[in-house]
Amino acid sequence: MRTIAFMMCLWMILAPTGLAAHEELLSEEQAAAAGIGIDDKTGQIIPPDITLFDENGAEVRLGDLTGKPVILNLVYYTCDRICPQMLAGLAQVLPQLSLVPGKQFRILTVSFDETDTPEIARSKKNNYMMAIDRPFPENAWRFLTGRKAGIDRLTEATGFQYRRDSHGFIHPVVLVMLSPEGKIVKYMQVTKYEYGQAYPITFAPFDLDVALTEAAQGRAVTGVQKAVLYCFAHEPKGLGKFFGILSIVGVITLVIMVAFFLYLKVTEKRYRRSE
Repeated sequence: MRTIAFMMCLWMILAPTGLAAHEELLSEEQAAAAGIGIDDKTGQIIPPDITLFDENGAEVRLGDLTGKPVILNLVYYTCDRICPQMLAGLAQVLPQLSLVPGKQFRILTVSFDETDTPEIARSKKNNYMMAIDRPFPENAWRFLTGRKAGIDRLTEATGFQYRRDSHGFIHPVVLVMLSPEGKIVKYMQVTKYEYGQAYPITFAPFDLDVALTEAAQGRAVTGVQKAVLYCFAHEPKGLGKFFGILSIVGVITLVIMVAFFLYLKVTEKRYRRSE
């Protein structure tokens, strides 16, 4: 019983520290105050003349990349938080879709960070194409970058509200479903994040199949729910030092508790011998 009590106390001391250090959720109040989220643009058409750069450095018009249902997602390639986990979730689900990639739908991943380059985009594309772990058409998943003017037009047209932070960007995690004409038909906002799983963000194949079918029909689905998952650099100035101090305190506490546990064991043995 003493051993069990000891382990429970140890868990209560160390678990909160680990959770605080890896928390990726931003409250709705914080997001609203910072002007971050999704301004519903369902039913509106994204300007087809927005120019971007593909992963090979060629300039492309957004309108030339539609013509079929599109899964559009906005990320930044230097992110080490939620963005790569969302892309990994996409790579996992794509082979499970019933529609034919490249013919019946396309994925467009666009960086809203104007400092990202086509070389970085190409590197990211190679990684996630390998993660699909089966043959996948090159033109079915495009990784794009752009100048600030083009990025601003795209984020404005999609209602994607984000903010630059000292450690990166704060932004919502969302998939924007487009019709072949480039009309926004649905926002699929990621609301579930399973920390500690191989794929913290997962997508249901059925949900994506339905959303792509609706996009093919051009049927706009209104009633956007508020996003509850945001990607952000969660260590503002001074917080890293705070967690460092917290870790030291945790280690000291652990040493004291181990010593106390050993003392109890020795005392118990002496008591049994005396009996």
